[in-house]
This record gives sequence, structure tokens and C-alpha cells, in this order.
Amino acid sequence: MKSTGHILREPKRAGFTLIELIVVLFLMSIVVGFAGLYIGKDTGSLDLKKFTKEVSVVLRYARSHAVSKKKIYCFVIDQDEQRYWLYSEDTDYTNVDRVMDKEIPEGLSLDMQGSSREEVYMEFFPGGNTSGGVIEITNMKGSKFFVIANRITGKITVEKE
Repeated sequence: MKSTGHILREPKRAGFTLIELIVVLFLMSIVVGFAGLYIGKDTGSLDLKKFTKEVSVVLRYARSHAVSKKKIYCFVIDQDEQRYWLYSEDTDYTNVDRVMDKEIPEGLSLDMQGSSREEVYMEFFPGGNTSGGVIEITNMKGSKFFVIANRITGKITVEKE
């Protein structure tokens, strides 16, 4: 007969040591820190994209309301005050109503190509057409977007430089 002696075995090790956990957490914090720096440095581009979308939406709003309400809508840029606004008026240029008035975000500039400093505006007419133009939106890094209003159709498009 064989003897049935039991051999003592060491229990299997389950889990990680405290040092292994500390090393992994340290490495993860370094990676997250660099990711935060990378994401944080690009917020200027995000602000530029967001503001460009906002301006294009305002212009589309102006066009659609000019057609539906049979009024003239005018988008005005006040560079001295760092503001833009939208107002409506009857086709005989009476009864003016300011529809919206907003600030241009800090670090961004809004300008219309080919316009003089005093006259920075774009009109939208009841027929769906517009005085047209190209609005240039720039951030401090020099990145640019262009919001283009077609004179005949009033269609608004956005292009990146």
C-alpha cells in the first residue's frame, strides 16, 4: 500500500502588493496629467468653433425670420464694444426692434471683410436674399473661420482657413 501523506503547499498568491498598486497609480496620474495639459491647451480652438457656430445660427435665424415675418433683419458688429446684435425693422425702415444683443467672447474677434470700420452689418430681406458678405472670426492664435452669406440665396456656409 502506498502512503497517503499530504505535502504542504504554499497557498496561491491572489491580488497585488501595495507597492505594485502605488506604482500603477503613480503612472496613471502622470498619464492623466499630460492628457489634461494637452486638452487644456486647445480650448482656444474649441471656443472659436463654438462661437463660429453661434454666429452662423444667428445669421440663419435672421434669414428665416426675414422671410417668414416679411421684415428686414440686420446683423450688426460693434467692434469697439466687443458686441454683436440683431434687430428687425419693417420694410419701410420704421418700427425697429432689437432681437438679440450678445458679447463677443474674450480672445476672439469678429469682423466683416471689405467693410469700413463704421459700417459692419449685414441685412437679410423678405425675399430670402441678403446684402451678403464674409464674416471673419479669429482667435488669439490666429486660427480663422469664415461665415459666408450668399447675396442671392441668403444661404450661410462656414469655412475654415
